[in-house]
Amino acid sequence: MGLIQQSPNLLEEFSTSENVAFPLLFDGMKRPHALKLAVEALRGVGMAHRTDADIRSLSGGEAQRVAVARALVRPDVSLIVADEPTASLDVENARRVTELLLSEADRHSATVLLATHDPAVAALCDRTYHLTREHDAA
Repeated sequence: MGLIQQSPNLLEEFSTSENVAFPLLFDGMKRPHALKLAVEALRGVGMAHRTDADIRSLSGGEAQRVAVARALVRPDVSLIVADEPTASLDVENARRVTELLLSEADRHSATVLLATHDPAVAALCDRTYHLTREHDAA
């Protein structure tokens, strides 16, 4: 499973590729192999040119793309849970990140469960469910 939160939650002490490799390292994968997969995941999200970038130098859209790469870095990822992954992005970057997430998930044959308040983001999804809260009539 991959997870994308509202905020990218990247660790500033580490490069983009190290941030993407963390899930693999926590699983016990050897560092060289984990970093190789991280670079491949960054390439998939259009961030190959920023593999060694300082996290503080990334734009909001770039940081979200790194978070998408981190969610997709596992070769066997089958589910990606994304909680408002575009909440802090402008309209254009929100569209780009959503399209990227969905296309990369499709390439990995992964299911995406995405929560959003943005109708434009929801419109890019194959299926949508609207959650409402019933109010007591009392």
